[in-house]
Amino acid sequence: MMQWIRGRAGSIIVKILFGLLIISFGFWGIYTRSAPPTADTVVATVGGVDIRADALQRALPPVLERLRAQYGASIDERQLKQLGILDRLLDQLIERSLLDQEAQRLGLEVSDEAIRGAIYDNPAFRGPDGKFDRSLFAQALALNGMSEDQLVARLRHDIPRSDLLQAITAGIGVPRPVVDALYRYRNEKRLADIVVFPVAAVSDIGTPSEADLTKFHDSHPEMFRAPEYRGITVAALSPADLEPAGDIPEDTLKKEYDQRKDEFETPERREIQQILAPSEEKAKEAEAAVASGKEWHEVATTLAGQDRDTVDLGLLNREEIPHELGDVAFDLPLNQPSPPIKSPLGWHLLRVVKIEPGATQSFDAVKPQIAAELKLQDAADRVAKIGNEADDALAGGAALTDVAAKYRLKTMTVAAIDENGHDPQDNPITLPVASDEVLKSVFATNQGETSRIIDTKDGAIFAINVDKVTPPEVRPLAEVKDKAIAEWQAEQKKESATKEAEALAAAVTPDVTLAKVAGDKRLTVLPPAPLSRGEQKDQTVPPALVAKLFAAKPGDVVTVTEATGAYSAQLKEIQPPEAMSEEAATGLSDQLAGEARAGVAGQFTEALRQRFRVEIQREVLDRMF
Repeated sequence: MMQWIRGRAGSIIVKILFGLLIISFGFWGIYTRSAPPTADTVVATVGGVDIRADALQRALPPVLERLRAQYGASIDERQLKQLGILDRLLDQLIERSLLDQEAQRLGLEVSDEAIRGAIYDNPAFRGPDGKFDRSLFAQALALNGMSEDQLVARLRHDIPRSDLLQAITAGIGVPRPVVDALYRYRNEKRLADIVVFPVAAVSDIGTPSEADLTKFHDSHPEMFRAPEYRGITVAALSPADLEPAGDIPEDTLKKEYDQRKDEFETPERREIQQILAPSEEKAKEAEAAVASGKEWHEVATTLAGQDRDTVDLGLLNREEIPHELGDVAFDLPLNQPSPPIKSPLGWHLLRVVKIEPGATQSFDAVKPQIAAELKLQDAADRVAKIGNEADDALAGGAALTDVAAKYRLKTMTVAAIDENGHDPQDNPITLPVASDEVLKSVFATNQGETSRIIDTKDGAIFAINVDKVTPPEVRPLAEVKDKAIAEWQAEQKKESATKEAEALAAAVTPDVTLAKVAGDKRLTVLPPAPLSRGEQKDQTVPPALVAKLFAAKPGDVVTVTEATGAYSAQLKEIQPPEAMSEEAATGLSDQLAGEARAGVAGQFTEALRQRFRVEIQREVLDRMF
C-alpha cells in the first residue's frame, strides 16, 4: 500500500499541497458524520473508562476522506489498518482519555469566559474584518454535525487537556550549541576513492561436490525451510453462482437511473497549468511577465522559483482541485491567464490549455448495466440469507460438508497451502472466493476446527475446515538440490568479490593510496562525489559503506560487501557544511524544540498508563477491521 501511495506522488493534490497527510484531531476533535456506530462494543479500556467502537468508527471517515482526496483512489478501513493508521487513531483516543482523567484527578476546570474566548479568538470564525462572524461559526458547526452546546461541552474537556500538556511542555527548547552540532552532523560531506567488485563479474566458480553441498545445506537450514502448510476444505457461495433473477421491469430500471444519474455523468475536465508564487508581489510580477509574452514554464521556474514538475496539473474536473482555484479555472477561457489568486497554499496564476466537455450517458445506453447490477444485488441478498441460515447450522454443531450439501455451497479440498496461497511446489492455488480473506481464516483456525460463515467484501460467503497442519520443516537436500547449487555458487561469488576487495584494501599503505594500487591493478576508481550521511536519491553507493566512511578518519580504508558486490574505499576528505543561516537555525531550532516537546508529552502519557491501566481488545479490532 505504501508503495502505491509513493507511486501517486505526482498527483494533483501532491503537486498543489507539497506536503504529507497529517492525521490529527485538530480543533474539532473527531468528525462525527458517517459510519454507523456500534455502541456496545468496547475496543479499549483506560483506567476503567471504556473506549467504544463507535468512537473509533467516527474517527475513520475524515481520515478516509483526506486520503481519497489526496491520492485520488479508493481506500478502505482494512487498508487503514495495514498502514498502521487505525492503531494511531486508537492511540490518540487512549491518550485523550488518559489526559482527561489526569486533568479530572488534578481538579482542572475551565471557566465560561475561557470557553467564550476560545471560540471568539478562533481565526476560523473571523470574517474579512477580522472580527467574530456568527454565520461562519454556524456554518462550521453544521459542517461538523455539532450544536453549540456540544461544542461548549467538548471544549470543557479539550481546554483542560491542552492546559495540562502546556504546563508539562512549556519552556522546553534546544540550546544553540546543540542546534549547531546537529546541523554540522547532518550536512557534513565525505569524499572518498571507491572501487567496486561486482558479484556478477565473478566467473569460474564451478560446481560444488556432494560433500560441499551437504555441508552448505546443513549450515543454512533457513534457506531451505518449507513454510507451514495446511490441508483445508472450503465451502463457498458467491452471487455469480446463483441463478439470476428474471427480467426487471422498465419502470424499476428508470427509477434506479434517475436516482443514480450522477454516476452516469462525466464532468467537464480541464488541463490546467499553474504558476505558484510565494507572495502577491511575485505573483503580480509573474502576471506581467506572462502578459509581455514570456513563456509560461520559464516564468514559473525562473521568476517564481517553482519546480517544473508542479507546473502542469493535468486533466482535472472541478472536484479534483481546491475550490479557490477550481472556481476560477473552470470559468477561464482557453489559453487565457487568470489574475493572481490567493489560496492557503500561496499565490497562483492559472491557465487552461485544453477543455474536455462533460457528458451524460442516456438511460438506454446504461440500462443493461443497471439491470445487471440490480440482478447482482438480488443475488447478493440471497447469498446473505443463505449465509445466515448456514451459519446457524454450523453454530448448532453440523459438519461443514453437511451444511455445504444442504445449502448448495461449492466445496473445494486443498491438500496443502501456505499463508501466501501456494502449494508445496510453490504454485499459486486459486481459491473459490477472496483468497486473502480465506487464508486469514485458515491460519487463524486450529486443526480439526471449522470456522463460522464469513462474508467477503464482494458479497460472497465461505467457511473453512482445517483438516491437517504440517509444521515448518527443512526440506531434504534431494528435494532442493538445484536451489542449493545456485545458492552455493552465489555465496562463492560473493566471497570471491569480498576477498578481492579486502586484498586491495590490504595493499594500501601510508605512502601508497588506494587509487594508486587500483591504478596499478587496472581497476576502475569511481568518480569522486561528495557523500551525505542521509540517504540521497543520486547516491549510488550502499548505505553500509557510507556509514563506515562517516565513522572513518581521512586516509582510513574500509570494505563492505552486499548482495550485488564488494567495495573498497579510502576516505580522502571531510567537507564541513557551509555556515548555517539564521533562518535555517531558527527553523531547525523550532523543529528540535517541537520534537522535544512531543517526546516529553509522549513520556508523560506513557507514565499515565501506569496510573490508569490501559487494556486494548485486539481481537475485537481484528473482528471489526
